[in-house]
Amino acid sequence: MTEADSARDRRSAPERRDVGLIDRMVELAVTQARVEAELAATICEFVDLRRAELVADPAGEQGKVVPGEFAVDEVAAALGWSAHRVQTVAARLRRLRRDLPHTAALWRAGRIDGFKAAKLVEAANRLTRPESVTALDDAAADRAASQTPTQLQQWLHRRVARLEPDAAERRHRRAHADRRLTSRMDLDGMGSLWMADIAAIDTHLNGLARQLGGQDPRTMDQRRADLAVDLLTGHYADPATGAASAAGAAIGVVVPVQSLLGVDDTPGELADRSATVPAAFARDLAARPDTLFYRLLTDERGNLLDVTQLGRFPSNLLGLAVDVRDGTCRWPPCTSPADRCDHDHTIPTPHGPTTASNLGNSCRRHHRAKTHAGFTLDQPTPGVFVWQTPAGRRYYVEPEPLPLGHWPQPTIHDVHTPIEQLIDHTDTDNTGPPIHHTTIHDALGPRAGPEPLLRTEIELIARR
Repeated sequence: MTEADSARDRRSAPERRDVGLIDRMVELAVTQARVEAELAATICEFVDLRRAELVADPAGEQGKVVPGEFAVDEVAAALGWSAHRVQTVAARLRRLRRDLPHTAALWRAGRIDGFKAAKLVEAANRLTRPESVTALDDAAADRAASQTPTQLQQWLHRRVARLEPDAAERRHRRAHADRRLTSRMDLDGMGSLWMADIAAIDTHLNGLARQLGGQDPRTMDQRRADLAVDLLTGHYADPATGAASAAGAAIGVVVPVQSLLGVDDTPGELADRSATVPAAFARDLAARPDTLFYRLLTDERGNLLDVTQLGRFPSNLLGLAVDVRDGTCRWPPCTSPADRCDHDHTIPTPHGPTTASNLGNSCRRHHRAKTHAGFTLDQPTPGVFVWQTPAGRRYYVEPEPLPLGHWPQPTIHDVHTPIEQLIDHTDTDNTGPPIHHTTIHDALGPRAGPEPLLRTEIELIARR
C-alpha cells in the first residue's frame, strides 16, 4: 500500500482526532522549515543590500569601514540573535546555493529544516574535492528528508569517509595526533569528558556493569557512571576477587576483505553504523592476536544474505548476523544499537520461523509498542521493515548496505619491444609484402578463437 492509498483510507474513515493531530504536526513542521529557509534568504538579501551601498562617511574613503560590515549587527539586534548566529545562517545558505543545490531545494520546500541543512553543510566542509561535494548533495537528497538528525549525521560520516577515504585517513591521523582529554562541568555537580577511543570505553563499561548482577539495586546508567569514576580514580576492584579486572572490550567492526588485504582503502564501519573506521586502523585491529573474525556473505549491493535455524531464540551466530544487518533498532527514528535490542520475530512464534527474514532488532520500548500499543510491523523482504502507527501512518525502513571494497584492475606490463620497432621499414622499393601481411601482424592481429599465441610465434617476435 502506498502513502497515497493510506491517506485515502484515512480520509474515508470516520474523522479521528489523533489522525488530524498527526497531520497538523506534519503541516506545521513543513511550514516552519519553509519559514526558516525564507528567513535565511531574507537575511542574505539584507546583507547583500548593505554591501552594495556606498559608505558616505569619510572613514569609508580611508578604508576603515567595509560596505555592509555591520549588516549582521543590524540583523542580530532586530532578531535578538548573536552576530555569530546571523553570520552562520547567512554563510550556510550561501554554501547551499553555490555547492549543494539539491539540499537547498529541500530546505526551501520544507522537506528538511535548518538543522539538517547545517549538518549537510558541515559534512561538505570536510570534503576536499568539488566532485565529492556534488556526489554528497546528490546522494543526500533521498536521505535527509526521511531520517532523524542523528541518523543523518551517522550516514554523513560514512558517506564522507567513502567519498574520500584518503582524506578520512588523514583526518583520523590528525585527530589521533591531537588527542586529549577535556572535561566540562555542568549543573548540579555533573560533567562530561571528551576523549579518544570512546567506543571501546563505552563497551568496556557495559561489560563491567553487567558483571555486577541483578542484585545490584542501581540502574545500568548509574552503574556505568560509578564504574567510570572508580576506574579513573583507581578505586575499582573486581567484585569476585577484589583485584583489578581485566575484562576485555569487544567492538564489532564490519570491513571489506579488500581493505583487510590492503588492495583498497574503503573504510569499515562499527556494527551499529554510528561511525566509520579507517582502513589502516581496521588492518591494525585485524593484526592483533586477540581479534576474532566472522565471515559474512553479502550480495553485490552489500545486503546480508538470509540465515535460518530452528527454535525460538536465535543462536549467537544468527543473532550476530541480524545485528550486523540492522545496526540499530528498526523503528525509523530510533538509534539504539542492535546489541542493546531484542531479536524480535516479525511474525510471532510459533507461527513465524526463527530466520533472518523474520527477525529484526527492536529496543525494549518499540518492542512493547508493537506488542501492546497497536503498532504493526511487516518484513516484506529480509531487512526491510514496514511499520504502521495507530494513526495509520506507514514508515518504510531499509537496511544500510554493508561496506563494499573494490579489487584493483589488473595491469599488464609488456616487456617486449614495441611493435613499431619490430617492423622492417628498409624495403624502400616496396618489393616485399605489405606491412599488414607480415608475420608479426599475423601473430598480433585478431584471432578466430581465444587460444593464446603459439610458442613459435612468441619466439619469432622475440628474435625480431
